[in-house]
Amino acid sequence: MQDLQAVNNWSSQPQCCIADRGNVACEVPKSNHELPIRTTDAWAADSAMTAQKQRAGARSSTVKLDSRSLYESCADVLSREISRGVLQPGQRLASERSLADALGFTRLTVRRALQELAERGVLEPDERRGWQVRGGPVSEPLNALMGFTQMARQRGLVATSRILLLDYREATIDESESLRVAAGAPMLDLSRLRLLDERPTAIERLRMPTSRVRWPPKFDFSGSIYAALESQGVYPSRADAFVEVVDATAADAELLGVVAGRGLLCMNCITTRSDGLPFSLEATKYHPDRYRFRAILEHRAGL
Repeated sequence: MQDLQAVNNWSSQPQCCIADRGNVACEVPKSNHELPIRTTDAWAADSAMTAQKQRAGARSSTVKLDSRSLYESCADVLSREISRGVLQPGQRLASERSLADALGFTRLTVRRALQELAERGVLEPDERRGWQVRGGPVSEPLNALMGFTQMARQRGLVATSRILLLDYREATIDESESLRVAAGAPMLDLSRLRLLDERPTAIERLRMPTSRVRWPPKFDFSGSIYAALESQGVYPSRADAFVEVVDATAADAELLGVVAGRGLLCMNCITTRSDGLPFSLEATKYHPDRYRFRAILEHRAGL
């Protein structure tokens, strides 16, 4: 009977849990000492005391783990995702409910964490769209030719336009040489203010010969020009571009919200179709804090 009690006492000793990346294995501490023989009543009393201590420890842990530590932990998780580039500047976050389900926090904790990140300047609140990563300068992908609307969509942003000028006129001599049309040929002259999530980002001017691109009488020029071109079977394939810095005029400054005379990045392009004919002469002035030009430079042997 005493041997049986000793075996029961040993098998009920506390076990140590070893955590390794989510895999938990338990082992019983080893002892060289002979196991004591104890009565059933004494073992029951010890078990009751152990259970009481465990309940007290659990209550103590609950008190120490307050709501502040929870929302700070949640904020740290989101902040790391932004630092790693998983969430890009200007990209919208999922809903509070979706974030709570994904991160394992309550919606209240997630909401407080988002407010904390907004106070840190990491997020920007938007009552209509929820939350988004604080916007930084955008740029086109390296060596890629794409429209402003497509570039914005890839970053989770909304591109809109405000038409500043829409005119049909004759091409000048310089324009005719760039576009390889006769001087005086009819052309479209279109200027627009481009916005990303309602923030003025660029002033765009497009000049296109009507012999290369035809537009319906009541076409809406506030949308994507590239999408409209592709719907007509015109596919931009190459752009010969050069970049320069120009001073913002008074009109530019008012549109972009900068000081007159501030330097603006201006990209000038001659865009050609797949058959090699140029169809667009473009000049785009970018807000100095909202666009970044990127390029890959390679060294050629012998040069």
